[in-house]
Amino acid sequence: MVTYEDLQVLKSYQPQGDGYVLSLYLDVDQSKAINLNRGFERALNSMLKAVEQELHDARTQQEFELNRERVHRFVKNYIPRKKTLLIFSDATHDFWWEQELPIALPNLARFDHALFLRPLITVLDEHERYGVVLIDQGRARLFTVYLGEVQEHEGVFEEVPPVTQTAGRDRIIAQKRLQRHHDGHVLWHVKQVAERLKELTDLYRFDRLIIGGGRQAVSELQHVLPKSLHRLLIGTFSLPVQASHQEVLRETQKIEVAAERANEEKLVESLVTAAYKGDRAVTGLADTIQAINEGRVWKLLYGKDFSANGYVCSQCSMLYVENRPERCLYCGGSLSPAPNLINRAIERVISAGGQVEEVNDRAAAQLARAGYIGAFLRY
Repeated sequence: MVTYEDLQVLKSYQPQGDGYVLSLYLDVDQSKAINLNRGFERALNSMLKAVEQELHDARTQQEFELNRERVHRFVKNYIPRKKTLLIFSDATHDFWWEQELPIALPNLARFDHALFLRPLITVLDEHERYGVVLIDQGRARLFTVYLGEVQEHEGVFEEVPPVTQTAGRDRIIAQKRLQRHHDGHVLWHVKQVAERLKELTDLYRFDRLIIGGGRQAVSELQHVLPKSLHRLLIGTFSLPVQASHQEVLRETQKIEVAAERANEEKLVESLVTAAYKGDRAVTGLADTIQAINEGRVWKLLYGKDFSANGYVCSQCSMLYVENRPERCLYCGGSLSPAPNLINRAIERVISAGGQVEEVNDRAAAQLARAGYIGAFLRY
């Protein structure tokens, strides 16, 4: 499983000097007929051959061959367990990172001066780590949901005494006593669940919290949550406490998608408003690229499927849109075509310690009206 620490390592890695690194995303999903009988190896060979055909100098070709051999050695003995295999390899400097994802990503191979992280960052952004609790008045089950997979943790159990009917002259007094006894146990139970949730938060650092179960138990748990957990709570759902993992995952994903889209819409609205006021934000490709070149971007937003061609300086790697100067304005170097300008922009922001966010649906449409791309600025 890809962790937060993994992503930080990948973001910080830069090949030494003008070296290259191979970035590989390989669809190995065994539910697809094309991947059976190791069909994914044929797709791998085809991708690597296409990359090789784009290389024109002997030194780069030699570096690529070293990485291709490493990949082939690994894949020869590799047994698929999930849907996508990720490999990042810099054979010249002995860098290797591989991991599987339970999320399907399209086949892609890049051999460049930086890791190609855009697909990985996009999928991690879409699938934050969620804490989920299913609760009734006598039992609780605790889960984490991440990258389309659900993991159940040790539950919390408490025998809550039932409220029973009594007879006789003291029925009303006895009934009140039983109710207080019952309520006390329920309160103790939900507090225990809240404590266990806090422990899970510290251990797994989940980004958001969802509560499911019976209406009364869900409400009672919300009332005793500490502020740190209340801030993470984004929704509730109704399921019996004995629900299956797939039912928990389905309900979680419904809330997850809705919350992600709502957050994207708020981000774009804030960006457009700040850019209009000139308050440390820009929109549109030209202004955004300029801000990236100046190192001022702390959060980049771009619409899903947005692409643009441009140019990159061969000496200092500054980026330019189609309407470019004759030579680099920063170092006077020559400019060469950059058909994947947005990918290069993302890499520049990440390498400078910034954040990136791909937006979808209504947020993407709103951002398109402002130029398809924009950024919040450090200054």
